[in-house]
Parts: sequence; structure tokens; C-alpha cells
Amino acid sequence: MNSLRGITMQLSFSEKLRQARKNNNLTIEQLANMVGCSKSYISQLENDATKPSVTMLGKLVEALGVPITDFFQDNRAGSQETEGEMETSPAIIKSESLVKKGSRRTINYPDGKTKSHFLTRAVYQKKMQPILTVIEPGGDSNNEEKIVHPVGSEEFLMVVKGEIEFEVAGETYIMEEGDSFYFNGNTPHRWRNSGDETAEVLFVWTPAVW
Repeated sequence: MNSLRGITMQLSFSEKLRQARKNNNLTIEQLANMVGCSKSYISQLENDATKPSVTMLGKLVEALGVPITDFFQDNRAGSQETEGEMETSPAIIKSESLVKKGSRRTINYPDGKTKSHFLTRAVYQKKMQPILTVIEPGGDSNNEEKIVHPVGSEEFLMVVKGEIEFEVAGETYIMEEGDSFYFNGNTPHRWRNSGDETAEVLFVWTPAVW
């Protein structure tokens, strides 16, 4: 997988997106065709004129081969090593199984209503990927387009707090605290917090999709 680690963390999402596209030797039109949108939409993203949905972020990550965390400020407390550096540090390898709450890698999505906490280190070295996603009222994956992960992937989610609307295979479910769902990741799905309270959802994918 490619990386933006050589790019200063002070760059905005739009600037990092443009740089990642150029690193892949892609034109705006080529990237737009890969993720299924218009050239003008990619141009708007690169000029910070609009914000991508969670669904579109997933498509961009897959098309560009860049870890989603590389697009956002690294908010972990303590050590600032990259995942590659983690793999070569004996001290970190020994404690890799434990991720303290205060040292989670967190990404805040551009919509301002959703953020995800990564619950493992060096995720691309693992067979599954758990994240805890906090969704403010009105936050959603995408009202117009569903999420589809690669064929062969599997997804599990459990509502830890609050409730969400979860749509999968054309059926919509109201999921409340403690409810869980398990399905094939390539089944079209999407989610939304249509309530008045913040929801927290545990997602687990295998293999890692972000």
C-alpha cells in the first residue's frame, strides 16, 4: 500500500488528496472514473469546495492505495512512529496487542459529524480491523450511495451506545444499544444516526478495508 508519510502533516485533506493522485500518476478524470464520480467532484474535493462522504473516502482509499489515516492528522498520544516503524521496534512489538484508550489513532471525518478510533496498531499486518466509530446526530455514511467492500470480506457491527439506522441488502433496521449484525462485506449497505443523541458503533472487518 502507498503512503503519504513523506508529506507534511500540516497539509489539508484536499492537498493530500491531490498529492496522492499525482503520486499515482492519475489525472482527475482517471480518478473520477475509478471511484464512480464526475471530474468536477474530484476537482471540488481537491480545491476544498466540498467534503467527501464516508463512502467516498473508502473508494478514494481503495483507488489510491493509501491508508485512510494518512489523509488525517495523527491524533495519537505518545509515540509518533509510523506503522512501518512500529514493526521494527522491539519495544512496540512486545506491547502491540495492547492499545490504551489515550493512545488510539483517531480520524475525524470531513463532515464534522463522524470520527473513528482505530483499536489496533499496524492494521495492515492483521487479518481483521476493529474500529469504534462515534456518529453525531445527522451523521451518515452517504445518503445517496451504499458502501460495498471487496468480495470475500466480512463485516460485523454492534451498537455500543445510542441507535442508528442500518440498511443492508435493501432492508432497513433500527439498531439500538447492544444490537449486532454480521454480513458479507460486499453486500451494499449504509448507516445513519437519525436520532438526537450521539451513537457509538463497533465495526469489525476482515480483512482490513481501510
